[in-house]
Amino acid sequence: MASYDERAQAMAARVLAIKSAGGKGQQVTLEVTNQGAYDPATGATGTGSITRQTGSGIEEYFRASQIDGSLIMVGDVRFMLSPLATDGAVIATAVVDALLEYPDGRKWRVKGAEPFAPAGTLVYTMLHLRRS
Repeated sequence: MASYDERAQAMAARVLAIKSAGGKGQQVTLEVTNQGAYDPATGATGTGSITRQTGSGIEEYFRASQIDGSLIMVGDVRFMLSPLATDGAVIATAVVDALLEYPDGRKWRVKGAEPFAPAGTLVYTMLHLRRS
């Protein structure tokens, strides 16, 4: 029998799935740039890699009272990212400066990422996005 956290993850994935799959979400591509390892002998950072995954989630706007003009700007949005990619794999960890792209070409930079992961099982990640 699945644990409570695993059931919560599965339920969030169903709700945040793209509409054609029965969910309430929209499809996005998450692109995370991973830096290479630091080499103390040379003082240089090695070649990094880019992880791209197709995921889904729900976009919502910040309330006017939350916009402070410095941390949260007019036009910023929140995005509740599903814990699972469309292929069923666990989605990559979204980090600051990752890129989120919609199928229509709109691109957003991640300004903040707050994973909700009780007991270590990712249920969703709330992203703070700014137009790129």
